[in-house]
Amino acid sequence: MSDDQSRPLDDEEVLKYWIPRLVADGGDPNDALAVRNRAATWDEWPVAWSEIGDGYLAVGTDRQARGHGLSAAAAFVRAAICFHFAQVVAFHLPALKTELQVRKTDAFAMAAPLMSPPAERLDIPFADTVLPAYLRVPADRDGPVPGILLVPGLDSTKEDFATVMDIAVARGLAVLAFDGPGQGEAHPGLLLGPDYEACISSAFEAMAARPEVDGSRIGTIGRSLGGIYVVKAAAVDPRIKATVVFGGAWDLSDWPTMPPLIRAGFVWATGAEDEAGALARVHDATLDDCIGDVSSPVLVVHGRHDAIFKAAQAERIAAALPGNGELWMVEDGVHCCHNRAFEVRTGMVDWLAEQL
Repeated sequence: MSDDQSRPLDDEEVLKYWIPRLVADGGDPNDALAVRNRAATWDEWPVAWSEIGDGYLAVGTDRQARGHGLSAAAAFVRAAICFHFAQVVAFHLPALKTELQVRKTDAFAMAAPLMSPPAERLDIPFADTVLPAYLRVPADRDGPVPGILLVPGLDSTKEDFATVMDIAVARGLAVLAFDGPGQGEAHPGLLLGPDYEACISSAFEAMAARPEVDGSRIGTIGRSLGGIYVVKAAAVDPRIKATVVFGGAWDLSDWPTMPPLIRAGFVWATGAEDEAGALARVHDATLDDCIGDVSSPVLVVHGRHDAIFKAAQAERIAAALPGNGELWMVEDGVHCCHNRAFEVRTGMVDWLAEQL
């Protein structure tokens, strides 16, 4: 995407990436089409998405007042997703971006207690602050259950994992999603930098400490940039029993060909002044020095047409784990295989269920 936010919307980009991502994360493709009709430029994109998000808030409030909690929860989740999509391109409007992030987290907080099973808000101690998180545990269980720890990517957050959380609890797995450094609520108090895997260990310990969860059977899914960090975490923490790299990478060597929006995201998440500064602050986002220490099973899921992290990145990870790595290359998949969401997301959770 161009740095010029006033340029016209690219229909091909909207159809090939944004609509699949919206649907994969629990949104409605009709909303994306409505935004395309209302917004002629990327600068108008946040306003159009905010209007749709407001509509879902109104629906959710009405359904909750009528006693229809599940419908209200679904509406509030959709509102959160709309606000997330509203803010994702607003790097040139930092005050608006921050406001929309707050609206997203507030909408999801309204949904959380109404979900079935509910999402419990946690504040996980980390360094001198906390990692905001949500935990969902299957309602019908016989003793402690296995768990999945969800690690977001550069511009994704705990709220964007709503559909994966639904898939997990439906299969009898507990699931915890959190915001790490530079992500969602953690920004700007906690910025993206080196040693991200330390926050994965903190989140793991918080999940393992729960009596509803079998701490000896916890795996991870790392989305996009999070895919690098879950492998780094598995290399240093043998308690992690299985790992899914979901649209991740070996390193950031694809930086020159990444869409400008993604590079802008690194600048935002790290708090750097420019791209060079951002890249310097995530200098350890590489598997060069740790891949040989991973002994637990790893599933590498990737789309052949990924425009952010090239397919060769995934192939390199799997090749470096000959005894415990498995590659699932989706030949027509885009980044994180959003266009094949049902197959891929259920498949990842099913694989973890088998391992755990």
